[in-house]
Amino acid sequence: MKKTSSQHTRCSKHTLSKQRTRYFGLVMLAIALGSIFMFTAFPTFTGEHTKSEIQQITGMSEYSAYIMNAMIRKSAHILIYGCLGILFYHVIKKRSIWYAWVLTTIIASLDEWHQSLVPGRSPLFQDVVIDAIAAFVFIVVVFFMKNK
Repeated sequence: MKKTSSQHTRCSKHTLSKQRTRYFGLVMLAIALGSIFMFTAFPTFTGEHTKSEIQQITGMSEYSAYIMNAMIRKSAHILIYGCLGILFYHVIKKRSIWYAWVLTTIIASLDEWHQSLVPGRSPLFQDVVIDAIAAFVFIVVVFFMKNK
């Protein structure tokens, strides 16, 4: 059966829309990866620096600022790598949970390695674990929401 002109136009528009969405995803992925690299590279974003900023702004004790800093930093890891996992999931043509999770975990590992090269920063294996778990949870939630 031959496609009508109307069906062909709808198909072309759908394909074009999917391509635009994929390109947008790739741009967002590049921005996210660049942002992670930049945040890792600047000494302004070291744990010690952010803790002292929290102390100055809030007047908290050193211990309270340490706890607050840890909560903020780990929450940032969860949010950033969870969203990165979702971006990988959307950009990968196969929409594979496994590939998206592995790529996100590799980026998390490379980020921690990069931190080992920056003065004042220290790599933490626990951050890679937090990042990997966050990515997996976010990707699985999106997968189940899309396949409802």
